[in-house]
Amino acid sequence: MHIGALACALLAAGTARACTTFVLESTNHVYFGRNLDWFSEDGLVIMNPGQVQKSAIVMSGSSPAKWVSKYGSVTFNSGGWELPSGGMNEAGLVVECMWLNETQYPAPDSRAALNSLQWIQYQLDNCQTVEEVIATDQKVRVETGGLRAPQHYLACDAAGNCAVIEYLNGKTVCYRGRQLLCPALANEPYEAAATDAKLHPTPGDLGKKLSGDPHFWRFERAAARVAAFRSGTPRENLDYAFGVLQEVSENDTVWRLVYDVTARQIHYRTLSHPAVRTLDLKKMDFACHLPVQFFDLHPPSGVVEQPKFGELSEAKYLQYLRRYLAQDWAKQQFGDMTPFIEPMLLNLRNERCTEQPASR
Repeated sequence: MHIGALACALLAAGTARACTTFVLESTNHVYFGRNLDWFSEDGLVIMNPGQVQKSAIVMSGSSPAKWVSKYGSVTFNSGGWELPSGGMNEAGLVVECMWLNETQYPAPDSRAALNSLQWIQYQLDNCQTVEEVIATDQKVRVETGGLRAPQHYLACDAAGNCAVIEYLNGKTVCYRGRQLLCPALANEPYEAAATDAKLHPTPGDLGKKLSGDPHFWRFERAAARVAAFRSGTPRENLDYAFGVLQEVSENDTVWRLVYDVTARQIHYRTLSHPAVRTLDLKKMDFACHLPVQFFDLHPPSGVVEQPKFGELSEAKYLQYLRRYLAQDWAKQQFGDMTPFIEPMLLNLRNERCTEQPASR
């Protein structure tokens, strides 16, 4: 599917936002923390079914990746259907993106193309392990979609294996295993951030802001808290993860997510609703014969209810897109995006359920 520059526009902006991710391992659980720092807390939480035929949203002239989703997933999407900032699938794979100004995506080649947000959905649809995520680089490449949306990614699977994936100087760079000194990521190249963190060891008082380069302080703080983590009860571990998110938060944090990867649960809080709410993937039906399910993370009425999924109809999706794109910050950052609304709706209309389950 060729929809030009649309996909990446919806998380692109002239100024990077200060997002942070990290992974904690307890004695028997893996936790993945994520702050989203953005202009608006608007977003859709989407239940993505398995066994669905898909085609990538790419620039005209590119060959779009095509696939059938193997796994169902839950994603947090500010831009809309198939354009997540991150999420977790039913196999326990979590993928989240961070802004990285230094990103340079690969030049066009024989591989099929994906935009930088749908790359996340592709991984959640197709992969169970971090090793499988890394291997997809042989088959697909990331492109900008025509607008500046430089991303890098932190991925973690149910076994606690993690990887940072970046695109520097047009090449894929991956840190995993012993190369990944700390499973954390902010808005600097991983190697530079990890090197700086080693130069500024953990202070005795973790409540104080670190004294290193201010460009690296959120990574340093996350790395320090990961190193200091000691497993407790599930409640204590969850509170610790949210505490780390609080410490690395800046003024524009709108979502805080903690994935309990082992339990397949997502705990989240938003700027306007600070109480923690929970999604349990084990209780969800990801069968593709059902309509796409969603709920609005920030309903316009301001009334926040417990999570309740409903059908993502074209009318409801159109209502969300119009509201999202009408915001002053969106107009200033993106200009007039109304010509892209119809192509976005086309993406939802083209969802197709397969008759046979995809091979796992």
